[in-house]
Amino acid sequence: EYCHWHHSNLRSITKAYFRVFTIPHPLITPDVINLYKKQANTSLKIIENTYLKSSSSGFLLGTDYPTAADFMAYEEAAQISPQFGNIHNLEEFPRVRAWLENMSLLPFHDEVHAGLRALGNLTSADPLIADRLRSASKIGVKAIVEAQKQCRVASKL
Repeated sequence: EYCHWHHSNLRSITKAYFRVFTIPHPLITPDVINLYKKQANTSLKIIENTYLKSSSSGFLLGTDYPTAADFMAYEEAAQISPQFGNIHNLEEFPRVRAWLENMSLLPFHDEVHAGLRALGNLTSADPLIADRLRSASKIGVKAIVEAQKQCRVASKL
């Protein structure tokens, strides 16, 4: 059930909203960005008031551990948060903010998200965004490769 909802709702944060800040296009006007912002707000309200409202565990489906739903949703919501792209104010979503913090404490979070962190704040126009994307992608891949090496070493102990 969650996966179907995710694909038709929360996924639009990446397909539209985040994308307009990383792939400039002359047809993307402030009105278009505001439309995507409203769509993101609608999806985040559902996460806040449906999936997280009844969860005592802090994870979307009420489990004591993160599920595929948490990992899928986290990627969409985190990239627009102040922690990474900083393109969306999450003040009105206290449960979402707490859940994002909870997810950020998982093992290898920082390594997996090194690329997003390197990409940084997307709120200002940047004519060199393609260079930032390329550099951030390289940093992200390098961090993941290093984390995989750590896992292999740890598993041999």
